[in-house]
Amino acid sequence: MTSKRIIKITFPILLLVGIYFLGPEPATPVFNLTLPQVPDSAQALEQYVAANEAKHKLKPNNEARIVWNDSTHKKTPYAVVYLHGFTASQMEGSPIHEQFAKKFDCNLYLSRLADHGIDTTDALVNFTPDRLWESAKQALAIGKKLGDKVILVSTSTGGTLALKLAAEYPDDVHALINLSPNIAINNGAAFLLNDPWGLYIVRAVKGGKYSISEDDTEEQAKYWYTQYRLEATTQLEELVESTMTEETFKRVKQPSLTLYYYKNEEEQDPQVKVSAMLDMNAKLGTPEALKQTVAFPDAGRHVIGSSLTNPHYEEVYKAMEKFAVEKLELK
Repeated sequence: MTSKRIIKITFPILLLVGIYFLGPEPATPVFNLTLPQVPDSAQALEQYVAANEAKHKLKPNNEARIVWNDSTHKKTPYAVVYLHGFTASQMEGSPIHEQFAKKFDCNLYLSRLADHGIDTTDALVNFTPDRLWESAKQALAIGKKLGDKVILVSTSTGGTLALKLAAEYPDDVHALINLSPNIAINNGAAFLLNDPWGLYIVRAVKGGKYSISEDDTEEQAKYWYTQYRLEATTQLEELVESTMTEETFKRVKQPSLTLYYYKNEEEQDPQVKVSAMLDMNAKLGTPEALKQTVAFPDAGRHVIGSSLTNPHYEEVYKAMEKFAVEKLELK
């Protein structure tokens, strides 16, 4: 074959490859590590939270809020900070986060992560890992004002953030309780989302600019987005790939409990990979005696901690309570 013939064949291939790798993709996140400054006093802290929430038109009962242990509004030995998942709200962990905080006399902060809970037809269109990270740091900073030690309770992508918080702020995070943590999306094609042209690929698959769910009940739709922009899926994959790494897991030294739905290979969490959760747990820098995983074969859903999704949520709460008593030595 002549050199001219080779050039004629290879040039179009190289051109296509070049066009592919020059295609649009999410920007690399910049995770600033400076914790925000928040007020010290109870009254000022409540006003701070309320002022932040007043900046947005929110869906009812989706707003961030502090649940005080008692009427004194004093700092408690332990505080619980709840981090919800992608497209969700604090209802994703209700009522078990309230039960847990009440049982162990903890102040509780129910966060609303960036771009969530907003009453809009273009939900999550501005969602990025950086914005989500900033709101997670804010939640931790508030938790530090509510308790001497902070326990992070999280669901799904809230668990992604909780693990990174624990890795970056070992002195500020006392323990982790991860409900169905998003270590990897349970879809073999998910890796394409944040690659070049990923947004256009997912739009072609979905047939439009939105992800639309018709499985949620009317009540669930009050607390989860049933329709959101597909740009958010590319950003979500970027968040997961850039944070859920062996290096992150090794830096987590705190006690950790991971809870998830698994019955068998056919019946398990459909949204995030159980195998990735177990691999994460094995790689944590946490001492073996202080890290634990528990499967719930009857949960039937990705969201295992909400009364709106799991009729057996009390089993999940009991596992959390047992862990707190036996591993965290809470009274």
